[in-house]
Parts: sequence; structure tokens; C-alpha cells
Amino acid sequence: MKKSIYTRTALVSLLTLCSFSSFAADFPDESMKEIKKQESTKTSGKTEVMKTSNKKLKEKMDRICNADPKKKAEELKKKEEVRLANEKKAKLIEDSKAKALNAKNSNIEKGKVSKTKVSKTKNAKIKAKDVKKDVKVINKNTEEKVKANPVVSVGGVDIIDTNQGKDGLRITFGGVVDAQSHGKPGIIGDKRYNIMPGKSTDYFNNAPDDLKGANPIFPEGIGNIGDYSESMGMISDAILHLRAENKNEDIGLLYGADVQFHVPVTEGKGASQGVNAARGRSAHVFLSSKYGDVKLGYQFGPEALMRLDATRIATVDGAADSGWFRKVNLEGSAANFPFYVTPRLYTESFSSESEKLSFRMAGKYNKDVMTTLPFRAAYYSPNYMGARFGISYSPRYDSSLFTVKEDNGDVRHIGPDYEHIVSAGASYEYDFSKHNIKVKTSAVGEYGQAKKPSEDKHLYKEFVKYNDLMGVNLGVSADYKINEDQGVKFAASFAYLGKSGQPKGIKKLVGDIYTEIDGKGTTDDDKRVQGLKAQFGKDSIDTMYWTVGAGYQYENVYTSLTYFGSRMNDGDMLHDGALGVQYDLSPACSKSKFVPYAALHYFMTDEKGALKDQQNTDVPSNQGILLLTGVKFSF
Repeated sequence: MKKSIYTRTALVSLLTLCSFSSFAADFPDESMKEIKKQESTKTSGKTEVMKTSNKKLKEKMDRICNADPKKKAEELKKKEEVRLANEKKAKLIEDSKAKALNAKNSNIEKGKVSKTKVSKTKNAKIKAKDVKKDVKVINKNTEEKVKANPVVSVGGVDIIDTNQGKDGLRITFGGVVDAQSHGKPGIIGDKRYNIMPGKSTDYFNNAPDDLKGANPIFPEGIGNIGDYSESMGMISDAILHLRAENKNEDIGLLYGADVQFHVPVTEGKGASQGVNAARGRSAHVFLSSKYGDVKLGYQFGPEALMRLDATRIATVDGAADSGWFRKVNLEGSAANFPFYVTPRLYTESFSSESEKLSFRMAGKYNKDVMTTLPFRAAYYSPNYMGARFGISYSPRYDSSLFTVKEDNGDVRHIGPDYEHIVSAGASYEYDFSKHNIKVKTSAVGEYGQAKKPSEDKHLYKEFVKYNDLMGVNLGVSADYKINEDQGVKFAASFAYLGKSGQPKGIKKLVGDIYTEIDGKGTTDDDKRVQGLKAQFGKDSIDTMYWTVGAGYQYENVYTSLTYFGSRMNDGDMLHDGALGVQYDLSPACSKSKFVPYAALHYFMTDEKGALKDQQNTDVPSNQGILLLTGVKFSF
């Protein structure tokens, strides 16, 4: 009896202690410290209770005393979360079934799908299949909503679906913007080349017959076109591109149009009047199929698009195929631009304002040469085992590019005005995959006839005769991939242009007949012809150029070293070596590129031939260093 009383007493005490401990669990830390002290004085009593021989009572006390109120709360919380998740899942299943049923009924009404029967079951696996089916329907509806959106971003380029998904019409907008600064560390060669536009050099100022050999095409106003007096400068150039295309899946055709706009760097009439609007550069329609591509419109031909040389592996502006020559004086001692400054065949060089006549026409007479490409019909074959070819035909250039109007109202025709221009190109690429090497070769060429004066139409008071157009460029490149992060490139080329772009005589309109000036008299026109024959006569040589270069890629960093050399009609030579480095800040998979760069050019000229002063001394050479830095963004 006493034992039972003791046991009950101990049980009551223990229950009281456990209840107090559970209550104290919700107290602040300061209260808990005091409670823990009190619990430590009763440890021995709790131990005695746990040692009782009553097994059922012991289990009951274990459940009561060892229960953790926080753990209970977490268990209750988990149970509640499970319950809510089950309810949400059940609701999702019901909603999915309803949407699936609606989609099914809609398809039945349109006659696009056949009737199906779905048996109801409580089997969990069948419910899972139903849920999966419903998810597919939901995804389909989502895709239809995305397709209806008129603007979709693909690779960083906004493609505008103007027909709201009714067909495959796509309009793509992109372009290239190049913001650049340049600096000339110092004049290495003769300082007479560092002059302002319109100024003539001291070399010919004291010559009595300064027309001889200076510039027979432009006899008046000897002086530079560009401004070379500043050692530093900044420019920004942009080419904007708009493309629209569509597909005919039934016959396998892709067709559309390409338009390019140029934001000019050179100042013309618009710039002098405060107008700097974008001007059209090229525009053509195209048709692509498995049999090749056909293009019609104002465009570059295969002689430009399939050309291969060292400039193709150079960094941004790290080669001669850029506008670097505009920052230094390559107009020569007599300001007649006697050098061939870029590795392009004649028609591409002319349309880029880097050829001597187009450079002068754009700078002196504000001709929009750069934005007036000739009309061409071109065909490019599909790639067959690495081989491809292209061919184009152009009826003529715009004749207004080759005419000037003098102050007295006379109109002079002073350019070659080539017509019936045929250009072609062929390339072959082979992949030595075992050695991680790709080799590519190309050959491009062009031929055209110089325009002749019409005896029936007396449009011009003066007509300059030119040699026919002919040129060939041969190029080769190799790309060696060391590993995923490293690669090396090599390239070289040689071009022969014959006497393309060289004048061979001057005709004057006398009455109703064009009469050729023989140059045997003493008039100013005779002196011009004498100078023309001295530079472009029978003893003149053919124009040619060559390139060689190498490049090295390491992750996002690329560097290149290139060399360009050229020789013009009377032996005038130009040498340009360029070292460039660039870093691509854009992601590897991005179609838009943001590339900071720097390029260092070292150039040297050797001007010879007909240009001699009264003492018969040689023309001083010009050499120097040009540093270009900037950022190029393509999108």
C-alpha cells in the first residue's frame, strides 16, 4: 500500500515537472536559463522514476516526458503541407482534365482530330498519364500564344513577324557600329605630308610647269583632299542592315530582300549643310533553293564576296582592308593619290572610295561613290564537297559618278565608266579533321569594257579614255585548331590588275567631233597629255598587290600580324605592316559581338617615276606609325 502511494506521488511530481518544462519551452532565453537550473536539481528524482519496475507506466512516462513540443509542431506543419499539396494536386488534375476536354471538343468541332474515348478509373498510374497528357495540351496552347507574339528574340536579334504567325515572313534588323580613335605618335618621314586639305606641298610650289606629271585628270587645284594636320582624332562609322525573307515549303524556296544603309564618315554635301542622315548602300532581292542563290540589285559581286587574303584573318582594322589610309597622307607629293592602298580588285576598290579616282571624286566633287554600287545579277552555286563558285554581270556603273561640271558650265567625263562587267569566283575548302586543319583556296576575277564617247551624243566637252578592266586575285588560308581554347590562322594572296583604272588619252569636243589630243604642242592640254603619258604611257607597268598574315586565338583574345604591299603604274610602292589585338566581351553563343580592339600600323611609301623637280631629285618618301583603338559592336 505504501509502495503504491509512493509510486503515485512520484508520478504526480514527474507529470508536474514535465508540464512545467513544456510550458517553459516557449519562454525567452533569460527565463530558460533559470528554468534549466531548477531542472538540474531534480535530475536524480527523474532517474529514480525511470527505474521503476512498472513497464506500462514507464512507456507512458517516456511518451510524456521525452516529447519535444517543437518537433510536434514541425510534424503538424508537415502534415498540413502534405494535405494542402494533395488538394492542390487534385485541383490541378481537375483543371487539366477540364482544359483537355475543352481542347478536345474544340478540335472535334473543327474536324482536325478524330473522336476519342477516355475511360475513367481510380488507378493512380492512369491518373498520372492523364496529367501528362494535360500538360502537353497546356504546352501546345503556350506555344500558340508565343507564336502569335509579333516580336520574338532569337539569338539577340529581334525578328518581327508582321503577319502574326500566318506564314514564315520574317524581318530582321542588324548592323555594325565602329567607334574609333586614332593617333599618330610622330612624323617619321618628310613633314611636308602633314598638311591641311586644299594645301599643296612645297615640293611643287616653285615648279613653273607644275601641271606636268602632277594630275592630268584634275589639272587645277593641286592639293590634298584629306586633313592630315592633326595628330589625333575620333570617328564613328555604321552600316545598318534590314532583311526580309519568306519561305515556300511546297517548292523549297527561300526568297526576300536585303537593304543596307551607310552612316557616312566622309563629309559630303549633306554633312556641310548639317545633314547626317543614313544613305542607301546596297539593295537587292534574292531567291535561294537547293540549286543555289540568285541575287538581283545593287550589290558587291563574287570578286568581293569570295575574295580571300590576309585581311580575312586580321583583327578589327588590323589590316590594310580598312579605312586606316584616310588618317595618313597617301596622296603623294603632288596630291594625285599615286598608291594602291587596299587589297581589293578595281571595282570593289572603286566602290569603297579607296581607288585614286573615286577617292578624288568623293572628296573634291562630293560624289556618293561609296553608296552607289553597280546593278548586278549574280548566281552562287550550292556547296558541293567543299567547292563553290559564283558569277555576276553588271551592265554599267551610274555615269553621273564619272562626270564633273566646271564653273563655266562645261561637263567633263573623266572616269572609266566601265560597262558589261563580268566577275566570277571559285573556292574550295577541305577539312583535315585528323590533324585539326582546315585549308581554303579561292580565285576571283573581273573583266569589263571602258565606255567610249558616243559620236551622236555630244554630252561632254572632254572625254578621258581608259584601259579595259581586268583583274585576278588568288588566295589561300589555313586554320589549325590546337585545342578548344586555342587556334592559329595563316593566309596569303597575290593579285594582278593589269592597267585597270589607268587613263590612256584625252579627247576634246571640237565642233561635233571628238578629237584626241596628241600632246605635241605647248598648250595646257598638251602638257596634261605629256604628264599622262609619263605616268600611264607605253612604258608604264601593271598594277599588282600581295598580302600575308597570321593570327592566334586564345579563348576570347585574338591577335594578328599582317603585311600588305602594292605597286602602281610607274613604280609607286606602298608597304603596310599591322599588328592588332582584340577581346570579345560577348558570350560565345551570342550573335551580337562587342569587341574592343587596338591596331598599330607602320607604313612606308616609295614614290618614283615621272614626278621630278627642276633639279631632277627624287620625290621624298613618306613613312609613319598610326595607332587605332576603338570598340566594334555587331548585332
